[in-house]
Amino acid sequence: MRKAFTLIELLAVIGIMGMMGVAAAASYGALVNGMKERSACAAASAILREAGERARIDRLPTVVYCYNVCLKEPVDDEPGIVAGMMTAIRRVGRITGVRDRLLFDEFADLDQSYETSDEENYLRNMRGHRMFKYNDESSVQSRMQYSVVADAVYRDDGAQTVTIFSGGVNNRTNLVTSAFYNLNTSDREPSGGWKIGDGYAVEFAELQLPDGFIFGQQLPTKAGAITEFKAIRFDPESSSGETVDIYVSRPNESGRPQAVRKAGQAYADQKKSV
Repeated sequence: MRKAFTLIELLAVIGIMGMMGVAAAASYGALVNGMKERSACAAASAILREAGERARIDRLPTVVYCYNVCLKEPVDDEPGIVAGMMTAIRRVGRITGVRDRLLFDEFADLDQSYETSDEENYLRNMRGHRMFKYNDESSVQSRMQYSVVADAVYRDDGAQTVTIFSGGVNNRTNLVTSAFYNLNTSDREPSGGWKIGDGYAVEFAELQLPDGFIFGQQLPTKAGAITEFKAIRFDPESSSGETVDIYVSRPNESGRPQAVRKAGQAYADQKKSV
């Protein structure tokens, strides 16, 4: 009666188990990559849908910029890193006066939304936030334009006043207005600077895709540089059927990331699935 396996049989079993392990590992890797890709597409779709809902609720147009940023250039044996970014903005007002670095909106209670200061040095040392140019569709479908303005607004009794006549020539009220302080630190300053009548918008949502996930196939190569892919606009009275392509990138032989395959699409239309 046979009581043991032969060496050949043992080797055959070990070989089969090894092949099954390799197949399982490959399947697991494909499963994880698929989950990452679906997650990236779902997150981008959520930003687009939020922008559409915001436009309908606020009754103001919104825009979502889709672009790629070089987070790190390749150095020696370390590959470069890129990632797709989404920035959602909404138009909130118009510039009614410009004086040096001060940008006035006399119809907005800026002092109710921001801290105020009459010290320019204090404002100049702030990190600031982006204020986007938003006049019409043509102003948002090309190059993303914005200024970096201080996180507080400038307010000084002698800065600028708006006179309101109420009931008679001698019955008037002077309203002191506040102004955004333009830090002038952006290489994307609106062409020709800010002008009276320019619409401005602020950011209300932002998304960074996981490292290596990008919009489209054009990539920046210099650290901090931006390659714009698409601007998707939402109006209060209409929905958008726009889509944006998301790709996976991998470093090439020189360490520079390149698009290798399409991961999927993000949809602005809520009826479509990711």
